[in-house]
Amino acid sequence: MAVAQPASNADAVPINAIQVVGTHNSYAIPADPRVMALMAPRLSAFMAKINDMMLPAQQAQMLDEHPGRLTDMAVSLDYVQMPLQAQLRSGVRSIEIDLQPDPAGGAYADPLPYRQLRAQGVTDLAPIYRDELAKPGMKVLHVADLDFRSQCPTFRHCLTLMKQWSDATPNHSPVFVLLEPKLSGLDKAIPGATQIPPFDKAAFDEVDDSIRSILGRDKLFTPDDLRGDLPTLEAAALAKRWPTLGQARGKFLFLFLVPGMNLKAFAPYLDGRPSLQGRAAFVQGQAGMAHTAFMLFDNALTRGAEIGDAVRKGYLVRTRADIDTVDARDGSGKRRDAALASGAQIISTDYLTAPNVYANDYHLAPFAQGWRCNRLVYRCSSVR
Repeated sequence: MAVAQPASNADAVPINAIQVVGTHNSYAIPADPRVMALMAPRLSAFMAKINDMMLPAQQAQMLDEHPGRLTDMAVSLDYVQMPLQAQLRSGVRSIEIDLQPDPAGGAYADPLPYRQLRAQGVTDLAPIYRDELAKPGMKVLHVADLDFRSQCPTFRHCLTLMKQWSDATPNHSPVFVLLEPKLSGLDKAIPGATQIPPFDKAAFDEVDDSIRSILGRDKLFTPDDLRGDLPTLEAAALAKRWPTLGQARGKFLFLFLVPGMNLKAFAPYLDGRPSLQGRAAFVQGQAGMAHTAFMLFDNALTRGAEIGDAVRKGYLVRTRADIDTVDARDGSGKRRDAALASGAQIISTDYLTAPNVYANDYHLAPFAQGWRCNRLVYRCSSVR
């Protein structure tokens, strides 16, 4: 249930002392069921082999991050997102965007399963934006050749939708946009699958340039804005130099997720910019890293203490209310409740409304006006 927020002195609350509800893979459109029937068993078999090769510690980490074990990709991806602008209008204040480089254009315009299904005589495949996918530029889709249908297949398209909503709602509370760069595809698992172009310096620069050119500098809160005259970005986060809600109204914060904490892949983004000087987006990190102002702990059931510690220190934290459809399928709200209680500022869900696609009441509704006061770090009784 959405919780109404008093307004008189709410704008004095710093943004590291609020909580917002976000969506996971916010752009996604469900895959054609025939694609899942064709591709999911192949990928699940590959994932099982990978799991068998992992060390026990790696297996434990995978289970913590993916309690559904990813044994059936069709089940893990069984959710439906409302249109992106409708999410924002409903109070969602965190959007997650998966980025796939495509400097030449066309890398994702004719997916492997569509080619194979057409060869079997299928003619009524679920539509994709072929014209947009054929053009050069950063694409937005979850997994090439598996889960590739998108409301806004280019990054610039997604940004344009955000700007249109923001322009029409100029006093909105800040939006936290999570960006996940896709570093590999399925070509090692499935012959004929797309080889993902490298996420190199040109790709990272394209992301920054697109953000600035479409949204405009006045709609952004960047690492430079937080750091100010302090020596590192982490020092600024620990000093809790985050803006107030009033100062951040109408703005977006972009936050890069680091898959597998593979920071080597982010060398092009961080090279010569250890505190993200001049960059448009923050980057997930760990304590002690100069660039760290944002952390990720997906599973609040097992990482709640770490989340609370990080939030109290001044970091922004994202966690998940539900993972891989596990929580929605069993109708349990335990992880959701732990996420809300943890103090994490950004809490992502695949299920904004009830009943959900499993016909039970599990969901996490956005907060009224897009946010609520974070009782872990703020005297919320004083907010009116």
